[in-house]
Amino acid sequence: MRESPYRILEETLRPHLGARAQVVLEEGRKRLGQRPEELSEKDAETLLKGLVFRELQARLPAAQARRAVEEALARLAPAPEGGLEALERGLARFGLYVDWPEVGRLRALVNRLRREPDPRLLQEGLALLDHLEEKLEEALLRQAQDLAHLEEALERVRPLGGPKVRRLESLIQIVREAHREGTLAQGEVERARALALELRKYLASSAVQPATLPEMVFETQEEDVLVTVEEAPALEEELVIDLESLAEPQAQEIRALEVAEEKRRLEELVLRYAPFLDHPRAAALRAEVEALLEADQPALEKLTELEAALKEAEAEAKAARRARLIQLEEALRRLPLPQEAKAPLEEGLRLAEETLREGGLPDLAALEAELSALEEEARRLKEEKARLLEELSALGEAAKPLAEELARLEGEALAQALPGIRARYAELLKGAGEEARRARLEERKAALRALKEEAEALGLGEEVAEAERALAQGELPDLEALRRRLEEAQALRRRLALEELARLQALAERFRPLGGEAVLKAIEAERQKPLPDPAPIARALQALKRRLEAKRQELGTRLAAFFRRYAPLEGLKSDTQRRIRPLVEFLRPAQKALDRLGPRGVLEVERALAQAEEALKELEKEKEAADRLLKELGQEDLEALLSSLEAPGGERPDLSPLRLPGVKALGLLDDPLPLPRPQLKALHQALKALEAATGEALGPALVRLGGSYLVLAPWRGHEAVALVEPEALDPFLKALSG
Repeated sequence: MRESPYRILEETLRPHLGARAQVVLEEGRKRLGQRPEELSEKDAETLLKGLVFRELQARLPAAQARRAVEEALARLAPAPEGGLEALERGLARFGLYVDWPEVGRLRALVNRLRREPDPRLLQEGLALLDHLEEKLEEALLRQAQDLAHLEEALERVRPLGGPKVRRLESLIQIVREAHREGTLAQGEVERARALALELRKYLASSAVQPATLPEMVFETQEEDVLVTVEEAPALEEELVIDLESLAEPQAQEIRALEVAEEKRRLEELVLRYAPFLDHPRAAALRAEVEALLEADQPALEKLTELEAALKEAEAEAKAARRARLIQLEEALRRLPLPQEAKAPLEEGLRLAEETLREGGLPDLAALEAELSALEEEARRLKEEKARLLEELSALGEAAKPLAEELARLEGEALAQALPGIRARYAELLKGAGEEARRARLEERKAALRALKEEAEALGLGEEVAEAERALAQGELPDLEALRRRLEEAQALRRRLALEELARLQALAERFRPLGGEAVLKAIEAERQKPLPDPAPIARALQALKRRLEAKRQELGTRLAAFFRRYAPLEGLKSDTQRRIRPLVEFLRPAQKALDRLGPRGVLEVERALAQAEEALKELEKEKEAADRLLKELGQEDLEALLSSLEAPGGERPDLSPLRLPGVKALGLLDDPLPLPRPQLKALHQALKALEAATGEALGPALVRLGGSYLVLAPWRGHEAVALVEPEALDPFLKALSG
């Protein structure tokens, strides 16, 4: 059984902190608001990089403090299952999605780890795999919703026939197979949705003509070659519909179809380009698009402009990072420091470059902080050289050889020679006289007073106290060593804090739809501080995690209740049932995957469930109305119904050719339809009288009822009655004539 993170921290820190380890850990867990048994690996990591590290710095040299932290992190990290092999398997699975920035980062990490193992980068890769699994799960749910929408659209447009309908069927089949294998078919989904929209608009225009596929036979010397119209280029052209020539209800319906599709497209853009939505031009265009769609007006041109603006913002961000990387590399190259001091940053810059090449967006904050620390080290060396030269000059001829030697030293040579120079300077001071010694003591006291507050804040109180004791005894403490410890502590603490903030930012991005925006702003504000503190950010994200878990539990309960209510109504045939079916097809897999979904997926499920619950209420009302109608049927009505079932020859006419998508109600005149029978009978009698008076045989009679058409028409020796949606009217009339 794996040890608890709290226990691991205790065991790792006790050799360095003794009894103080327990006090520090108790303070840390209180700040996070966690009991010892609730502390996760990530919580422990946050404590290590913040409070614990500061405590270690007070008692250990910077390098030793860092090694202690890394040792604890290594024990906390879960044993990688397969290590690099696990990352390679994950990359093989997700490598298809080249437009995902996370995949670019994963590819860069795998390439780096193939060259040289690095436990820290391996852990980052494994965490990235978890995020990609969550992202894929959410994308598959959206694909399930798209698939249900496309299949419903196909049923509506199937009466059109022709090559475009068959192409839609083919695309849907490709998507269906990919979905069955747990793979995204993004391109096919987009093409299928565009084609479905085109056909839906064409159907709604009431300008439908039955598609035909005439065959053209060409004689050749070998054999006849059969070519269908489907292969003709003309059929690949877009169907153009003149909205001006349509009646207003038809035009409104087509606009509604366009607006619904554009809303979905906007959602996809917001999801795909979330990091770039704050770009000024993109933000302005997004506001315009949302305003148009909210007013139920198509925004095709503006939506296209928005997509272009977001792509441009992404390209600008990548170009800016690339330019900044070049600047960082050049600044690092010019630094007069030993190569071993610059090597870790060089490796980090190379990994960032590779991430960019692979399509990812590297976070440069930690790299910039590390460069700043190195620049500060170079500046400190230069200042120390100038100060030592000044002090050596004050010592006169005795110090002249050392001063000349120091003046010649530059760059890496200076950094390597300074410890020896300081030791020789201390020896010179012993023989320089009491007056010079007192002057140096006063200088050291003033310098220590300037360093004291900051040093104590960073946990270097013991070093300050030791320097004060040395000054009180008339000795000259090595304040340069204290300055180095102070600067190292500052740089290391800031770098570790920025690394932790980068990890927390990736998590906050995932929580953006659930309140992560505020956390992201807090992260940016924390980054601007000289010494950032990740602890408040970690607490805020813990609160968001608890909120997510509560929402998962709530949705689980609501989904179970929904499917219990829906089960007895699943067999009903109505327009409401047609609307609810795609939602049900989305919610069934969502119910099983709920625990694996991230914030975006959970909110998507919540939205779909709310729509399904509203539709379910309508379906329940329809069931109640149908039940009431059956109860109200008297014996006479029942006998009339039974007699109507007996056509000439004892057969009831087959109505199946008329059961088309968009036909909300269908039956014979005497059937128990959800329509007022006396009024229908009166209309039928009036039509018969009109036929007798004119001597002309009447065809189908159409009456507009709200958003539908009531059709009364002869059908195989009987009178058929139907309630038909506008887009299905022409196919229905053609079926009647057929």
